[in-house]
Amino acid sequence: MQANQHVVLPALIPLLLLLLSLASCGEDPMGPDNRMALLAFGQCRYDQALQLADNAMERGNDRNLQQAFLLKAAILRDQGNSAAEQALYPRIDETWEAVKRRALSPERRERDIAVLVDIAQRERVARGLAADCAEVAPVSY
Repeated sequence: MQANQHVVLPALIPLLLLLLSLASCGEDPMGPDNRMALLAFGQCRYDQALQLADNAMERGNDRNLQQAFLLKAAILRDQGNSAAEQALYPRIDETWEAVKRRALSPERRERDIAVLVDIAQRERVARGLAADCAEVAPVSY
């Protein structure tokens, strides 16, 4: 095995665990648009990831909607747009309560957003991209 393969395999573990957990669920908690958005996010395709998260907000059930808001906040955080990210917090809290029937703590919201950013960054490293997408030119559709 080459040296760079040792770095790629551990970096894929979070994505593989996420996909395995989705495969074991009777109902997909993310929904197809959010899954595709997470994949695009992990490939530094921000515009596409945001569009797919918006699609999930339009077409998904309450659980998909909740995940879409978290994912959109993670994408915005990764882009450095903290004002837009924080503007989503009331909707994240609202959709969380609708699904979970309890309030979302700021610590849990922070953790869930950070996990999504971490998954995307690890996917980038596994693909040979910079974790912060610094080497990727912005793309508009």
